[in-house]
Amino acid sequence: MPEKERQNEMQLSSNTNALCYVVRHGSTTLNAQNRFRGTANPPLDAAGIRQAREVAKLLDAIEISHIFSSDKQRAMKTAEIIARGDGNHIHHSANLRALNVGDYSGELRTPETEAEVAAFADTPDIPFPGGESINQFRARIQPCLQEACEIAQHCGAPTVIVAHSSIIHEVGNWLYGNHKCILVEPGGMAAVYLKDGKLAADAIYKPICEHVNKATTLS
Repeated sequence: MPEKERQNEMQLSSNTNALCYVVRHGSTTLNAQNRFRGTANPPLDAAGIRQAREVAKLLDAIEISHIFSSDKQRAMKTAEIIARGDGNHIHHSANLRALNVGDYSGELRTPETEAEVAAFADTPDIPFPGGESINQFRARIQPCLQEACEIAQHCGAPTVIVAHSSIIHEVGNWLYGNHKCILVEPGGMAAVYLKDGKLAADAIYKPICEHVNKATTLS
């Protein structure tokens, strides 16, 4: 087993008190083309399938109580791979969709559009043209994260959320007030866990993707 893979498995196994694993879906053609995803609904590409299989391997040894997934096909397919084809254990929800960046969905990322999208983080009550505001997004996502953790505590086994980069951003904002502090590439994973009686989170699986997107905006 390559050293990098061993390190990833060690990181995962060290989070024995994890309540929720938050997985970013595998890559799509829009990732490869460096475009905003938002409300777009592309399928996983070949690299995305491989990424989903890798994260599934890491979760295979973990007893999972529930799998929650965005209802976008790129997230659903990733969740199906994690669930080993047993769709009965996957709960799909429109509430787990990516931040709705409206008219920017599917648009090419350029320095100009990156700056425009990032500016909405400074004006969180103003909706994206044709989309939702940052605060509307947070009001939609934070209860999902809280519920997933509460279900894990009730069941005694962690849950998995399969969603989008903006949801990974929101984990950082929810717990630390910093939406850039926990980031992963497509197929990566963060863990929410209890530390000294309080919720905490870390990026625990950070694969090097074939289509690397260095952007730190919310979509």
